[in-house]
Formats: sequence, C-alpha cells, structure tokens
Amino acid sequence: MATTGLSEFKEVLSDFSQLHSYALKAAIAVPLADIWLRLGPPPAKTVGALTSLIEFIAVIWVFQFWSKAKDRALRTKMKIALGLFLVGIVSSLLLLQRFSVSPGQGREKVIEGLTLRSDIRAIIDNSYTPEQALQDSEYDPEKVWTNESIAILRTLITAVWIGTFACLSIYLTVFIILQRRFSTIR
Repeated sequence: MATTGLSEFKEVLSDFSQLHSYALKAAIAVPLADIWLRLGPPPAKTVGALTSLIEFIAVIWVFQFWSKAKDRALRTKMKIALGLFLVGIVSSLLLLQRFSVSPGQGREKVIEGLTLRSDIRAIIDNSYTPEQALQDSEYDPEKVWTNESIAILRTLITAVWIGTFACLSIYLTVFIILQRRFSTIR
C-alpha cells in the first residue's frame, strides 16, 4: 500500500489496468465536454475548465489529507459527498431551468437576473414579460435586469455547479481509496 497521499495518487493515475483509474480520469474530464454540450452555466469554456480544475484539486485534497483516515470516517465522508452531489445536481438543473434562457441553436445560454431595471419594470405587465423584454433586447440580460442581480445569479449557479462536480470527485476518490484498501487486504 502507498505510504503517502501523493504516492497513492500517482499510483491510481498511472494504473491503466483498473476501472477506478478510468472513472477518476473521466470524472475530471466530463465537465470539459460541456464546452460542446452546453448543459451547464455559461460561459461553457470557462466554467468547464474551472470545474475540471476544482475537481482535480478536490482529488488531490482527498489523497493528501484523507488517505490515512479510518475506513469508517471515509465511508461517512463518502456518503456526505454523494448526498451533496445529488442535492447539487438537482439544484443546478433547477437553477439553470429557472434562470437561464437559450437564445437559439449553437448560442451560449443567458443567465437572467433577479431584479428588473427600473426603466424595464415600468413596462412589464401581464402582456409583456421579462422574457419578451430579453428577446427584444437581443438576449442582453443587462438591458433587462440589474447588473448586481445578474452577477448574484451567475455566481450562485456557477458555485453550485462546480461544487456539485467537486462532490462527485470526492465521492469517487474516497471510493477508490477504500477499494484499494480492500484489495490489498485480500
């Protein structure tokens, strides 16, 4: 068994014969697929790269600081990471569904705001919605909502998205550590 978190980390990444090595690498690479899929928050390139970076840091963190933890503590952390991942994925999807608009095929999603600008608020009623105002402003949310409210939603959606995938990485890394321990006992 590895003597340090770093050596165990290197062993897992260099082991091309084990499924868990592929799973960990795929988990870190999956957010980069969003550059083409555009399922997550905009801007897809930046958020995809940042998500992968944070996942990689989470993996390193787990190997460095949790690799010597007792099995029971790791199982608890694994359950918490899975629970947070599930809550996060549902929250991400709900936030994106409620506060983003797709302006058309091949275009980046647009994040709405929370507070309408005062000049727009005056013309919004039952017959003219904020979404119609957004469409009429060529999908420029800053012409409909306040900059602060757009920034708050972008930050919230991005943080939940990145945190969700960090939890997935933590879950998989703890799973790998536990499986490696179990396989060395046999």
